Amino acid sequence: MSTPSELRARAAELEQRVPPAHAGPRTDDERMWLEKAAALRAEADQIEELDWERTGRITCSDCGMLVRARTLEALPPHNCTERQRAHRERQAAGRATEK
Repeated sequence: MSTPSELRARAAELEQRVPPAHAGPRTDDERMWLEKAAALRAEADQIEELDWERTGRITCSDCGMLVRARTLEALPPHNCTERQRAHRERQAAGRATEK
């Protein structure tokens, strides 16, 4: 069984195969890839929801932290913005030392 992040990565890979909508009509293969990508994303959502029902925890899609939540409507405060800012600063510092 694949993890939700693996399923979403596979969906993104399939979507990248499809040219933009303004490139012309979609072929049968392109429609099939988009349908498969949508099914993979739905499966990832279902796995996350089942995991939340079982454990009461869900991963924040912005910062990646596993958070205990009572509902799937909103996550409790968990310093998400600060974590993202620290991550960006670490990446910038790493790029600065590479130069």
